[in-house]
Amino acid sequence: MSSEQISDATIAEIEQELAGDGVWIDPAFARSHDISAADEARIEDAVATAQDSNLKVVLIEVDIDDERFQGSFTSLSAWLQDSAAEPDATYVGWEEWSEPSLSLQEFGDQPEAIYVANVANHEHPDAVVDQVVRVAELLDDGNAEDLWHEVPSDERYSWTADEGLQTSEVVVGIGVLAALVAVVRALVVWRRRRRLRPSGFTLPATVLHTVRSAEDRRLRQQAEAEVLALGEAIGRGDSGGTAAALEAWQQALDHYAAARSILAQDAAPADVVGALVLARRGEDARASAEERGSTAWEPPVHCWFNPLHTGPTAEVVWRDDDRAVDVPACAACAGDVRAGREPDDVLDFIQGDRTVHYFRLDLGPWSRTGYGALERDLLGALRRR
Repeated sequence: MSSEQISDATIAEIEQELAGDGVWIDPAFARSHDISAADEARIEDAVATAQDSNLKVVLIEVDIDDERFQGSFTSLSAWLQDSAAEPDATYVGWEEWSEPSLSLQEFGDQPEAIYVANVANHEHPDAVVDQVVRVAELLDDGNAEDLWHEVPSDERYSWTADEGLQTSEVVVGIGVLAALVAVVRALVVWRRRRRLRPSGFTLPATVLHTVRSAEDRRLRQQAEAEVLALGEAIGRGDSGGTAAALEAWQQALDHYAAARSILAQDAAPADVVGALVLARRGEDARASAEERGSTAWEPPVHCWFNPLHTGPTAEVVWRDDDRAVDVPACAACAGDVRAGREPDDVLDFIQGDRTVHYFRLDLGPWSRTGYGALERDLLGALRRR
């Protein structure tokens, strides 16, 4: 069903099938993945015999332009769960992300599934049906975490080579491994994050809260992993000998301490974003210190519309209500503003039953400084809060 909307009739059909045998496979998905009637029967049998999980299998490629779900299986599963009578369920589906793969979404009191999809994908990389059947087995056995740690680290985290990291530098214990698994997922989620305010359609409040709760958990895991990685890099590093390098090193330490302090608390989503911003600034300062340059470190300028956007920025004039402000914006956001559009991926948070742009909320130094986009001394702003 790629490039098509998931219609109300299709949703009704999915709900009917899930209430029956718990399995629905889009015909287009079945054709593209060579899933036969016998394969579907295997999946139905696996779901029927699952002991500890209320499994629901929904295999469909959710298109990025779908009005309701915008390429997100998480949004689709939350929608389906919201209309279901059962409070607890684990949905097995398909996420496109950067590399399409099986994905799990838990609701209510269900077995922990953080490593389940990883193991199933690793054991059966090119066989969707085998992956789904294996998911049912792993949830029953409860041994996915042990199996995942038995996989050679270069196979678990082959992506680290692309990021310029050595596996030996990042794999330092089970707690770190769990965080790094989350980083892979969270990085992609934030790179391809879909707006929850599509034109002409609004997600029901319960679905909105469910989807954002999942995003907030992933963001927290990402922040914890990046702060941890910064701390380890500082521990291995050398501040250099120049005055500028020593000052940059101190900035790295200060940013790391501030980010870690935030995450040591039961931080709100806005504060978790702040911890991520601080960690990334700290990493930039650390790298500057180790270059042993003679130029004083300056915090990098990030996008005012979303501080998690990467890449160079350009100044644009943003007109909001009766005010006009000069703000730095990444290439995508700057292009939208110059074309007279609101940028597509503004950072927002839930207020009541709707999402609100962060700069329209009273978030103290975060909203006042644009997470440091408008006031470079973010640490100073935090101390003055």
